[in-house]
Amino acid sequence: MEIPINAIGFSEITEQKHLNKLVEATLKSPTYQSMAMDKNKMQIAEYRKKVAPHTYILVRVRVSIEEDLEEDFKETTRFNVEECEAYVESTIKSDFDEIEVECIDGTLYYVICEEKNTSMQVIFWMQNLVEYLNGKQKGRKIVGASVLGIALEGTIILPILKDEEELAFEHEEREKLREIVERIKDGDKEAEEILEEEEKELDEQLMQRLKEEDFLSIMSGYFIPLSFDESMYAVLGDIIEIKERKNEQTNELMYVFKLDINSMLVEVIINKKTLIGMPFVGMRFVGSCWLQGQVIME
Repeated sequence: MEIPINAIGFSEITEQKHLNKLVEATLKSPTYQSMAMDKNKMQIAEYRKKVAPHTYILVRVRVSIEEDLEEDFKETTRFNVEECEAYVESTIKSDFDEIEVECIDGTLYYVICEEKNTSMQVIFWMQNLVEYLNGKQKGRKIVGASVLGIALEGTIILPILKDEEELAFEHEEREKLREIVERIKDGDKEAEEILEEEEKELDEQLMQRLKEEDFLSIMSGYFIPLSFDESMYAVLGDIIEIKERKNEQTNELMYVFKLDINSMLVEVIINKKTLIGMPFVGMRFVGSCWLQGQVIME
């Protein structure tokens, strides 16, 4: 199975020993490094090495001080490498609301928020943990967030052709859904019943169409969580922009797609070797990705 680090031009990393060498090289000559203290008073250090524009290897190290029983209780500093991951900055502005940070097992930090255009709940792995911890200690508040998907696999497929009337109808339906969701947030019970009824009708229509049509010819886009604890999503969206990047260490090429997923804009990066098909603006991308991002503080 693909791992996220493969997506940014390290397709040859298939074993732990390969990853260990990458960790060693990053710790020796990082592009950026920073440190913070977590809620358990343990130091966390982040080392980033740039391999392409907005694209880095991230090594996160937890530093602990322990008493060595064999050395008459002398204090010993121990370094534990917790993560070696792909770290890719999004170049587009995301519009999120109700942003919250959750810590799992005292080490993994995830962000839960709501995308304003679609009222969709989004969960992603926090990239800038040290920046967040330092900002929190200084009393700064979260004012926004940005996300990007690191694709483990993906395929280019044909678009669904729509006329102006169909596009206008879709826009109208999305606006209607957004209004219903806002009413539900305000405690409107009638809106909850309307939404349940509409979801039931849509399910019935979908099941009927699937008898004669292919699923991907019906669904123009989706953003479906596969695993909350790992921030994995199945995505299908229209490609509205394509960029190429080259890993400076391996010379492997990457694609960065800006996707329109039912009016939600998301960037996705994928190794050219992993992608099936030739991408063009107007085509669609379907695949699975690990969602990561940053919180913005002021």
